Amino acid sequence: MAFTRTPPPGNVRRVVCLGRNLRGVLTNKRGHVVQFESALEHTLVLLLERDASVADYRSQPEVLHFRDAAARPRTYTPDFQVWRTDGRIELHEVTVESRRAQCMALREREAAATAICHERDWSYIVHTDQTLPSGAMYANLVFLAPYRSSVHADAAAWWLERLRGQEPGHPAAMLDGATPVPMAGRLLNGLYHLLWHAVVQMDWQRLLVARGAFDPAARIWLGAQVVVP
Repeated sequence: MAFTRTPPPGNVRRVVCLGRNLRGVLTNKRGHVVQFESALEHTLVLLLERDASVADYRSQPEVLHFRDAAARPRTYTPDFQVWRTDGRIELHEVTVESRRAQCMALREREAAATAICHERDWSYIVHTDQTLPSGAMYANLVFLAPYRSSVHADAAAWWLERLRGQEPGHPAAMLDGATPVPMAGRLLNGLYHLLWHAVVQMDWQRLLVARGAFDPAARIWLGAQVVVP
């Protein structure tokens, strides 16, 4: 989806290009356009998208007004607002830990946002490059995200039957000789869908796919709770 001059509905501003930062948009689980303006924000968006306890989330949700230590008026726009399935509401900020430690203005706005959220009975959560996943887990999230839609669920029954009662095994071994080649693509799409929704489990700290093939160390197995989304 391309950027437009105006921000998406529910966003108070459009994200900007800051040098070589990763910038993009995603249509979330509730059909709302969500923006991100760094790889760290993209990571959080994918985690929120996959988290079953998240009912909805929006980017650039509102402008908060506060006064700094010198009593000067300031404004601050948090990165995301999150609505949980149990009714909780949260504001989320994504930053770099070294910048956060060195910049007093960032700490002041965090304190102001914490106080505002406390008044509303919300929560304020800060994520940094030290707390968000990276490496293999981020690569797995990026690879599997396109298969989160239910249109890829039509092969679910095949995988549930194939994996039931099996020990963790390599995905290619599960497919080997089990289906005609023309069906393999559809089955793979179904597997990726089930992995995204945690119906089928994997070690997210290991790469699932590397250089266009399943990583030799990849293993999959059936989850304890089998509810196909």
